[in-house]
Amino acid sequence: MSVYVGSSFNVEDVLRPSTKEGGHEDVEPKVEHLMNKLKRLQQGKRAIEEEVKEAQSLRDSLQEELDALQTEAYQLEGVHKEKEESCMVLQFQCEEMEQDSTRQQQLNRKSEDLIEQYRCQIQETKLKHRKHRMKFENQLQQLIEQHKNLHSVFSPDRLPAEIESVENAKSQLLKAEQLKLSQLCHLEEALDEARRQTSTDTADKHTD
Repeated sequence: MSVYVGSSFNVEDVLRPSTKEGGHEDVEPKVEHLMNKLKRLQQGKRAIEEEVKEAQSLRDSLQEELDALQTEAYQLEGVHKEKEESCMVLQFQCEEMEQDSTRQQQLNRKSEDLIEQYRCQIQETKLKHRKHRMKFENQLQQLIEQHKNLHSVFSPDRLPAEIESVENAKSQLLKAEQLKLSQLCHLEEALDEARRQTSTDTADKHTD
């Protein structure tokens, strides 16, 4: 039976005596040469085995690093999805706040316009009241002057009727003045209520 080491030589060839030219046997140099070659092959085998071990170790290390990177990638992907969801929620809330702010600004403008309208009405009512009062005072002064000269202008039997007429005119003027004052009070109350409502809406908005 032949025994092979590698593919380049036969062990039986190593053990078989060899003959040089002239018929002399030369075995020892051949054995020594083969032994050296065998040692080199064994050293090469060990070197290859070490390289294989290093390659396997490197492969295992790279596989572990790859697994760690994949795990980190999965975690980062989860974090990214959470951040995207949070960003969408914040964006939705921001849009709602902008809409609320726009509505509040519109309400504030309406309230300001209404307050300005009430203020103009109050100023107009005050001016009218001042004119009526001046007119009333002038008429009253004229009536007083006329009353002082009743004896020289009218007969005594007409004096009670004239006095009653003056009293009626005075009463009507007082009623008209009271009506204007009542209207002015209502307008001022409406203006105060509008101001309080505006302040309350603004405070509630800041609290939210």
